[in-house]
Amino acid sequence: MSANRYLSAAHNVAQTIPAILAQRGLKPFISRCVLTETERGAAWLFIVFEASPMENLEDYAAADVLHDLSTALQGLPVVINNSDGLRYAVLLGSPIVLNRLDRF
Repeated sequence: MSANRYLSAAHNVAQTIPAILAQRGLKPFISRCVLTETERGAAWLFIVFEASPMENLEDYAAADVLHDLSTALQGLPVVINNSDGLRYAVLLGSPIVLNRLDRF
């Protein structure tokens, strides 16, 4: 895995998300961050929340919250999964997208 090249971006995301949530009056109960890279080279940072202290998961999953997070992260895509606890996934880099941009 060569996700190490994304450590700086991952660190920035890990600091930005709690700050944005706090600005919105949401408590950032983050238990851990996981940086990984797919076989095709897409780098994802998963922000995993502690399940027990969170009462209103829908507040964290609201479209305007996800939009604010993406905006604060200079347009990086932010998606949510709550099938087994709450986590955000932030796409830090994808060679597929970069290859398409190189054609222009």
